[in-house]
Amino acid sequence: MNLVIKVSFNNYDEWKASFDNHAERAKVCDELRTTVGKIDDQNCIVMLYDVDMEGMKSLMGSDFLIELSEKMNIKNNEMHSFEPLPS
Repeated sequence: MNLVIKVSFNNYDEWKASFDNHAERAKVCDELRTTVGKIDDQNCIVMLYDVDMEGMKSLMGSDFLIELSEKMNIKNNEMHSFEPLPS
């Protein structure tokens, strides 16, 4: 499954540094295709490809991400799945 997620937080640069250094994410999606689009200093869009949803649920429930979300006021405001257009 592919996902697009609208994320908000206190500070984009701080969030992006933590996002880029979170190696565990590569275990649940195709990290080579992960895309982040900055909207402004408090919002972005993240696209994840070939997501293992069970693995993602486990990852999102980890102590590390729960604490980080509280510290940075991270909110996943919207999440949608998408498929490639047929050729």
